Amino acid sequence: MRLCYDATRFGFGLEEAVALAVGKAVPALEFTFEPFPVADEDDRRLSAGEETFLAQVRCLFDRHAVDPAVINLDYCLDAQDRASVREFRYLVSKLARVGRAIGCRRIGFWLESGGGDEKWRKAVAKALVPAIKECGGHGVRLMLRLSTPSMYRGRSLRCWRPMHPQDWRDLLSAMPELCLAFSPADCLWQGIDYLRILPGFISAVEHVEAIDVEVNQDMLKDSGLFGPLWWRYRLPGKGQIDWAQLVEALKLYEFAGSFSVHLDDEFVVSQASELDRSLDFGLACFAALVKG
Repeated sequence: MRLCYDATRFGFGLEEAVALAVGKAVPALEFTFEPFPVADEDDRRLSAGEETFLAQVRCLFDRHAVDPAVINLDYCLDAQDRASVREFRYLVSKLARVGRAIGCRRIGFWLESGGGDEKWRKAVAKALVPAIKECGGHGVRLMLRLSTPSMYRGRSLRCWRPMHPQDWRDLLSAMPELCLAFSPADCLWQGIDYLRILPGFISAVEHVEAIDVEVNQDMLKDSGLFGPLWWRYRLPGKGQIDWAQLVEALKLYEFAGSFSVHLDDEFVVSQASELDRSLDFGLACFAALVKG
């Protein structure tokens, strides 16, 4: 298990992300790309300038022994929408080339639940199988993120529907090459026992998003599941996840992936000094646990 950090909220590039990992003595990082223009087939390829830059970034990773654990695409695929599927395939095709260039082995993405029926499952397989195959050709795996998509954070369940464990099972059964980014926080707020279900999914889990969560029981009891937002992400150690138990369970199952500290907390302002302090706080919560 490798301690990792999510560079997303810092808002800087790959080179700066590596420098921060070195400064904090963190052996791995995950990095998020916003969707970018992909008008045609040519946009999927790397330009000469991009290849040169990424080769330099690869040298930085290698020189400092930092693992580029995950490239995330800040995109929620709607497998039942043709335009979304087309855009997703082009984005993933480009990022698979980026991953190969810098030595990253996983591309993370979100998926609209679509109701979880048979029609939805067939649409997801039709959308993902070609992307999984192309990623494999570049030595990269496609990774489904089980956290809440960025565009739905802070929104009531009246506006969206999360996937549930049976959806995950169905997708993994149809596409065993798919891997998972596990989010214990999203299990907890949905009422799912993250420790109980972990054994059934551990073989597919290659990344853990270390986000904590706080559930406001008074709001939940007053307004119900579809009322005003009654849960929120917190920094690791400031919510309700039992991290010691989770890490011990991961060790028991010989988890060899990355364990990534996230800063998705509404109380953490997006200022460099505050983000730096928050990252130190999160890393301190896990340094001894992960190494021990």
